[in-house]
Amino acid sequence: MEHPSSALIVGRALVRRLFESPTVRMVSAVSSGNLFATAIGLVVTLVQARFVGPNDLGYLRQFGILAGYAFWVDFGLWNALQRRYPLYIGQGRQDQAVAAAEICQAWSVSLALLAVVVSSTLTVAAFGTGNWRAGLAWMVQSVVLASSFYGGYLGATYRSGHDFTTAAKGSIISSVTGLFCLPFFPFWPYVALILRSSLGSLANLLYLHWRRPLRVRWRFRWREWFELAREGVPLFTAGYGATGGWAVVEATLILKCFGTRSLGLWSVGVTLLEMVNRIPQTIAAVYAPRLTEHFGRHASVRECMRICWKPMLWAGIGIAVFTAAFIPLIPVAVRILIPKYTEAIVPMSLMMLNLPLIMFDLPNNVLIATGCLIQQNVTVYFGMLCFVLLALAAVHEGWGLNGIVVASILGRMARMATTYWFIFSAVRREANDIVLLN
Repeated sequence: MEHPSSALIVGRALVRRLFESPTVRMVSAVSSGNLFATAIGLVVTLVQARFVGPNDLGYLRQFGILAGYAFWVDFGLWNALQRRYPLYIGQGRQDQAVAAAEICQAWSVSLALLAVVVSSTLTVAAFGTGNWRAGLAWMVQSVVLASSFYGGYLGATYRSGHDFTTAAKGSIISSVTGLFCLPFFPFWPYVALILRSSLGSLANLLYLHWRRPLRVRWRFRWREWFELAREGVPLFTAGYGATGGWAVVEATLILKCFGTRSLGLWSVGVTLLEMVNRIPQTIAAVYAPRLTEHFGRHASVRECMRICWKPMLWAGIGIAVFTAAFIPLIPVAVRILIPKYTEAIVPMSLMMLNLPLIMFDLPNNVLIATGCLIQQNVTVYFGMLCFVLLALAAVHEGWGLNGIVVASILGRMARMATTYWFIFSAVRREANDIVLLN
């Protein structure tokens, strides 16, 4: 009887350990919910794109650019909470963790209410001048801003396996809510677009509020606010600059250089990317608080990087393979299902190259855990500077929307390269310190 080779035995053992890992089981449970939400969202997006052209989509998206710049008034309190809460828990400082959550909750709710008042005022003003399209667009921004301010706080408090499962259910509820908008698309496409852009976010926010893991009292102290803001502002400028802020800058360049139609073409690509990137983002979200807690216990970048290698290897390669298989399907699907967006085929295909970058960017959470705020901002804004300069050069050369998308990807790669340089510099310093101690 032939015995299995040692390599096969080792391989089976690795696979067994992988699927017995609590973290892998957690990621699988959350990802399954996100996959279901993605499938529903894809159906709604295809119906939307069938009836809503790029001009209407771009018109609505330009209001989101203005709202995107308004996020800066958050002063990064929930970013500070996202780092401090698991760090304090890891250090056994439960009371201080709760105190930070109380201040962040009060500030986030206040900003959400202020955003609703301001957006509602602009909505009424637009309706008063007879511009109902702008009025509906401003109404959407009230929901978007409220969801971002208060939802940002809620997201910072979701840190355990059970919490991530709850967050995944919120995504499912948001996607299912979008199904109720489908009957309106053939008759009132712009109104249906407004409903789809607001109802899902609102349903998700209400569900996350109902199931929130932290139920702290209402308390606010300016001294504690300043302490959180002092840490939160640099964290926010780095975190938002790498995500929402980056997208706002990209949308601004497209709007200024090519107009609302190109903005609509780009937006449908962004929507598709946001749906298919839920699995890599779920994996990154599960590991982020774990890395922060681990750093709180060990104060070692090297130890944190040991946690990163496995998900980067397994998930990174898997997502890269998925991306390579998915991109060739885009031209066929767009021409058959959403022919109004055939001009977006190339930009959409290029955007999918961002998927593997999400997993290979996992060490950025180690940099966040260390609290090295200057380094975090250097990585983000060096990458953004590279992106803007390359984008302007691409526009000058007449490469159009495709040039801006490629410039954005290259800028993100430059940010990642800078992050790795800082990380490995810290690992070398730790190794040198160990040698000196010995």
